[in-house]
Parts: sequence; C-alpha cells; structure tokens
Amino acid sequence: MNESMGQDANTSELKIKMIIKIAGLDKNILFADGFHDAVIGMTYRDDELVALYSKDRVIEILQRDHEMSLEDAFEYFDYNIEGSYVGKKTPIFHSDDIYFSE
Repeated sequence: MNESMGQDANTSELKIKMIIKIAGLDKNILFADGFHDAVIGMTYRDDELVALYSKDRVIEILQRDHEMSLEDAFEYFDYNIEGSYVGKKTPIFHSDDIYFSE
C-alpha cells in the first residue's frame, strides 16, 4: 500500500470516529448514506444539532464512486440530496465556493 492510500484510510477512519461521536451527542442526527468522507462537523439549525457536510466533497464522491460527470453530479446533488428535506434534522451542505457580488 502506498503512503497516500494509508493516509486516505486513516482519514476515513477518523471521519467514522467523528460520526460516531456526533451521533452519540444526539441519537436523532441524520446522516447522508455513503458520504461519511464528506462530513466536516456539526452545526445548529433552529436549535437542533445537525450534521454538516462539504458539498464539494459530496460532488467528488458522486463523480468517483458513481462515475458521474461533473454536470451529472451537480444535478443529482441538487435534486436528490440537497433538495431532500427529511425533517428538522436534515443535514446541512456547505459549499467552499465563494461568490462575490459587485
């Protein structure tokens, strides 16, 4: 196994441990199946603790694991993931993109 694969495994293991700790804080927290590598923490929405995901990482996972083009991954994400509201514990997806307005 090369060094970067070992680092990826360690990172994934740390993410799983973080998810378990977050879930231990609130047994009702919802997670997006298949996207544990995209969890970046937790936050509050309307006084409810919710999982926080990186939208950019979710897009990368869709491209890598589901062999989607960038356009297809964005479309799938917008409609099937971000567009799905499953109650007050629905995860939040944060984009690293910065937009400037004039």
